[in-house]
Amino acid sequence: MTDLDSTQPSSERIGRYRVITEIGRGAMGIVYKGEDEALGRSVAIKTILASMDTTEQAGYLARFKQEAKALGGLNHPSIITVFEFGDERGVAYLAMEYLEGHEVRDLIAQRKLDLASAVDIAAQVCDGLAFAHGRGVVHRDIKPGNVMVIEGNRAKIMDFGIARVRSSDLKTQTGLMLGSPRYMSPEQVLGRPVDHRSDIFSLGLVLYEMIAGVAPFGGNDIHQIMYQICNGQAAPPSAANPAVTRSLDIIVARALEKDAAARYQDAAAMAADLRACLPELAGAGVAPAVAAPGALPGEGTIVAATVVMPIAGMHVLARFDPEAALKRLSEPRGEDRRLMSPSMEPLPLIQRWLADGALMAAFAVIAVAVAAAAYVATS
Repeated sequence: MTDLDSTQPSSERIGRYRVITEIGRGAMGIVYKGEDEALGRSVAIKTILASMDTTEQAGYLARFKQEAKALGGLNHPSIITVFEFGDERGVAYLAMEYLEGHEVRDLIAQRKLDLASAVDIAAQVCDGLAFAHGRGVVHRDIKPGNVMVIEGNRAKIMDFGIARVRSSDLKTQTGLMLGSPRYMSPEQVLGRPVDHRSDIFSLGLVLYEMIAGVAPFGGNDIHQIMYQICNGQAAPPSAANPAVTRSLDIIVARALEKDAAARYQDAAAMAADLRACLPELAGAGVAPAVAAPGALPGEGTIVAATVVMPIAGMHVLARFDPEAALKRLSEPRGEDRRLMSPSMEPLPLIQRWLADGALMAAFAVIAVAVAAAAYVATS
């Protein structure tokens, strides 16, 4: 398979598209800006890297075709449009809509998102996800770098490279994790079956970061991050940004339920709740700068979670308890602690077990001593 170089003259072509310049490069391939001269429009042309070994290349090519298949059946304002999938001189390519804007990742880093804009973007992503889910497509890699905001604060979901399509012939190994660890759902982390509710959890993480200015789950390495995702040790977003309303705290808490059955069951319901919040966000400022480690309230701190308040327009299922969900953001449940295999964070978890064991032993000794003293006193 041949590859193109960004230093080659602009007369280089892929299929019917004239290559203008390289605009991005990643583990999977290269993205070029091109022109469809017949229609007079700019396009983004995604190709596969030729430098990979045969086995690796075959895997990426399968996912590349999967992306083309996923996007080919999706036509929605919040999803990037694909024009053509082809193979030119051994170069597999995907020609897509060329977007000029900013990734949500950059907007977060530059603190350019006020609360109303962030909520509006999240609602648009919900719209796109609801459309994709309704057609059997699960994205599986929703993250700030895969959402582009173009003129007019319009959001576009990108990169369906690991999307799962109903009736797909692309098989993945049991337990294999595909996606970005920081934005995975617990079921992805644990290698369990994934459905559309996994995308909702990932979007909840993105929304949290947009409105709080900091990620809800952190760590020094991938294992710690994944452990935190499964244990849910994070404060409500209002702890980092006091301008965040109680309504938003509850929406985030519901999206981040580790039990998929307690999350939003469809993205459209989450979109409706987000839009119901917009009137109260007029004039709200941007998220604060990213907090230093330890700056957020620690475990056991609950912010704005003392009174149950009805929220107009919210689609709350009977099994979703907003008070309990808010509390679980900062106080993980016993079953949440057991979700993660010990191998995900070996040393700290072993140390914790030893500490817990020592504490239980101490209580046992005290209990025996008290019982013995009581027996002597009554004898």
